[in-house]
Amino acid sequence: MRQSDKENRVKGQVSSVLDKYALNRGGTLRMTIVALAVIVQLVILGLLVYYLRFHSTYLYILLEALALTQVLILISKNRNTAYTAAWSVVFLILPLFGELLYLLWGQSGKTSQRSKRMEKIFAQRGQWLQKNSVARSQLEATHPRHRRIAAYLELQGYPLFSGSQSKYYPVGELQFVDLIEDIERAERFIFLEYYIVSEGDLWEKIHAILKYKAAQGVEIRLLYDDIGSAWKAPEKFRQNLKHENIQVIAFGQAQQQLSHLYLNHRNHQKIVIIDGHIGYTGGTNLADEYANIYAKFGHWKDTAIRIEGDAVWSLTVTFLEMWESESQVKEDYLKYRPTRTVSGDGFYQPFADGPVNNPNNPAEMMYRQIIASARDYIYITTPYLVLDENMMDEICLAAQGGVDVRIITPRIWDKWYVHKVTQSNYRRLVEAGVRIYEYNPGFLHAKTILSDDDHAVTGSINMDYRSFYLQFENGVWICGAPVLVDIKRDLEDTIAISEEVSLDLLKRIPWHERLLQTFMRLFAPLF
Repeated sequence: MRQSDKENRVKGQVSSVLDKYALNRGGTLRMTIVALAVIVQLVILGLLVYYLRFHSTYLYILLEALALTQVLILISKNRNTAYTAAWSVVFLILPLFGELLYLLWGQSGKTSQRSKRMEKIFAQRGQWLQKNSVARSQLEATHPRHRRIAAYLELQGYPLFSGSQSKYYPVGELQFVDLIEDIERAERFIFLEYYIVSEGDLWEKIHAILKYKAAQGVEIRLLYDDIGSAWKAPEKFRQNLKHENIQVIAFGQAQQQLSHLYLNHRNHQKIVIIDGHIGYTGGTNLADEYANIYAKFGHWKDTAIRIEGDAVWSLTVTFLEMWESESQVKEDYLKYRPTRTVSGDGFYQPFADGPVNNPNNPAEMMYRQIIASARDYIYITTPYLVLDENMMDEICLAAQGGVDVRIITPRIWDKWYVHKVTQSNYRRLVEAGVRIYEYNPGFLHAKTILSDDDHAVTGSINMDYRSFYLQFENGVWICGAPVLVDIKRDLEDTIAISEEVSLDLLKRIPWHERLLQTFMRLFAPLF
């Protein structure tokens, strides 16, 4: 190679790096400012506690008494023992400071103006999603033992649908092939909702199509999480899309939530709606690693499902609810109803969850109901296995009762501290008869629970405290549909290339490693 060619190649590489830096510079700067603002608040809080302790003794004692009252209120109101225990330890380690910190960070946020607005929007769900008595009767005739699950989701405002078809994708790259084709054929509208939107080959390809469809007059909306995409989709990202006639909202902008520090309440939902007839959901985000365009943590194992038919309407309503909560503009939901029907086998019940629902948590309750009702087997894939005592007991009880329980987690982790908590749960589960597998080829990001060949949940829900209580999530309960065969085949294939975690191996873990795992598990609900 000639010297000039080498120089040009090096210059090209440097230019590429600088371009990426420029793209992310806005997001990095903004999140740095947010982080500094949080640190400043904590420093002020610490100084306040110090001053009260040494200069206003009586006031300090009064505040300590109020803090103790706050602890008792926390214990009485919060159903989750792990969450209560974690904050109680913080209170003990950091008297008063910990209690004040809880007032800022630990509460559900239901008292905020934003959450009240969301509650009001969610309360109107029954206008758009009405119970389907025909589907319920069909389910009770063909799958009577699952009628309780369908009834539970209906009580949360999510009806059962029968006129739908679906396709399951065992890896993200297969999903994006069909997704791109469906977007290219869109005639009326395209709704996209993701936790992460990242610059890269995948986004460039989809962005080009969205830009073209917008020029044709197709209505396009993109909703993404502000913090999830902070270092990947810079500030100019929204400005450029708006110039291209693409509506875009960054959910929960960090700088707007500093007064309450509700930074934990992220939008983790993944939904795509095309013309009201086709819907996608699953674990994938709009970033290259999810399509294995580059190996971030080895092979990225993710899954998704494509739904066509009546059940898409429920996904559409979920998207519009989240959009309306951020835009604060009243939506005409009926404008986006599906206008054609398809024949289908089986039943579909899309649902959503989030911190505004607390203490009602449909995502957690769905997992617990599936585990408790299992007769033959339960297969679970999750990148994070952060369990409270209730869920742990449910899983162990199923295994001890003879149910074949298998859980697949990643061998290669993306967050070391969460992986420590995941591994800290292995021994008790394995001792109860649960079989744990770690996915060898790379990072497993799939989120699915399948039981007894006849029902499953798949979507954006991780099996951890964050998904069950802190983030906005969505999933779909599938019962008696042909796609369950494909889901089971994929889970079996995944188990075949994963390594089982033996009890003997767990017993050989050094004491200091077990101590670290226990410590991380104690504070897991706060991550």
